[in-house]
Amino acid sequence: MKKIFTTLLAFGGIALLMLASCKKDEVKVVANVGKVGALTSTTTAPALSKPNANNDAVTFNWAATPVTGYKAPITYTVQLDVKGNNFKNAREVSTDKLTQTLKVGVLNDMLTALKLSYNDPSQVEVRIKSSAAPNLAATYSNVITLTVLPYQGTGYIYVPGAYQGWDPATADSLTSPNNDGVYDGYIGYPAGKLAFKFTPKKNWDTAYGDAGSGNINTKGGDISVPAAGYYALHVVIDQNDKTKGTFTATPVFWSVIGDATPGGWSTDTDMLYDATTKTWSITVALIGGKDMKFRFNHSWDLNLGGTPAALTPGGGNYTITTGGTYKIVLNTNANTFTITKL
Repeated sequence: MKKIFTTLLAFGGIALLMLASCKKDEVKVVANVGKVGALTSTTTAPALSKPNANNDAVTFNWAATPVTGYKAPITYTVQLDVKGNNFKNAREVSTDKLTQTLKVGVLNDMLTALKLSYNDPSQVEVRIKSSAAPNLAATYSNVITLTVLPYQGTGYIYVPGAYQGWDPATADSLTSPNNDGVYDGYIGYPAGKLAFKFTPKKNWDTAYGDAGSGNINTKGGDISVPAAGYYALHVVIDQNDKTKGTFTATPVFWSVIGDATPGGWSTDTDMLYDATTKTWSITVALIGGKDMKFRFNHSWDLNLGGTPAALTPGGGNYTITTGGTYKIVLNTNANTFTITKL
C-alpha cells in the first residue's frame, strides 16, 4: 500500500511540472505597441464664447498606433495642460477612435479647471496618449500648442459708491449671463449717497465714470442717480473699445395691490425702499375681509403671495382679517413680510 501511495505522489508531481510547463509555453504572444501617429488640429486658436458653447471649438486627428503580436485594443486619450507644465496636471478626454472634437463649452471647462486667465490669452499644449494594456507602457504623440482665451461662465461688473463706502471689494455687482459685456442688476441708494462708478474688478485699477448723455468711460467722473430709491442698472461695455460704454438707471418699485388696498386690483400703491435694511415698507389703510399681494415694477411678470413667513412668486392672496391702518415691511431677499396694525 505504501508503495502504491509513493507511486501516485510521483506521478502527481510529474503532472504538476508538466502543467506548469504548459502554462509557461502559452504566454508567448505579446503586444508590441509603437508610437501613436502624428497629431493635427483644425485650429491652433479656437474662439471661445458662452453663446457658442454648443459649437465645435477644435477637432484633433491622429494616425493609429501600430501594434504587432497580440492585437491589443488601443485607448487614446487627449491630454491638455498649460504650456511648459509637462502634462503634470493634464485635463483628459478618452476615445477609441482616431479623432476627437471638443465643443466650445467642454474646452472652456477644461481651461477653467487649469485656472487660466479670463483677461489675457494663454498657451496650452495638447498631445495624444496611447494605451494598450495596464502592463504595457503608454506612448505619446507630438505636441500641439493652442492659444486660448477662456470665458467666464458669468461676467460681473462692480458698483462701488457712496451708498457702501466706495469700496470695490465689498460693492454690489451687476451680472452678465453670457459674459458679453452686457450687465444688469439692482442697487438701492439712500438719500445723500447717490454717487457711484463701475469697476470690472474688485479694485480701482480701472473704473468707468460719467461721460455725459448716458455714456461712460475710464476717464469719467462720478455717476449719480437723480434721487434716493431702488434702481435697475443696465451697463453695456463696448467690446471693440473696452474703455467706454453706456448705462441706464431706471427707478423700479415694489408695491401692494388688491381689493384690500386703496387702488384695488387696478392701481399699485408703491412702497418705499430702505437702502440700509434693504427692505420695502408702507403705511396704508387696508379693508378687512379683502385680499392683497406684492407686485414688482407695476407688472404681473413678478408678484409675491402667500403668508408673512413664506412668500412665493405667483403665490396666493393674503387676506386682511380686520380693517385698519397697517405698517407693512417686505424683505425680498428672504421672501418674507411683517404686517402690524397701528
